[in-house]
Amino acid sequence: MTDEVFQPASEIPESGIYQVQHYRHRLYHDVIILRGQNFPVCSECGSNVRFRLVKAAPYIEFDRNFQNTPGLGPD
Repeated sequence: MTDEVFQPASEIPESGIYQVQHYRHRLYHDVIILRGQNFPVCSECGSNVRFRLVKAAPYIEFDRNFQNTPGLGPD
């Protein structure tokens, strides 16, 4: 896990598993987020939510061995 903490609206630097740290209403939990998007705000604690990268993992469609593979992506 990295020590860098990300805030809502900043760009997601890497796809992977992120630990979500809410402000007072929920315990930490993990989510998968894709790079190129922005970190979201929380419906409960708004922009007081923070994100920390636990494990970087590229989305399968960006892996060179799975690009243009039938069966991946939306139907």
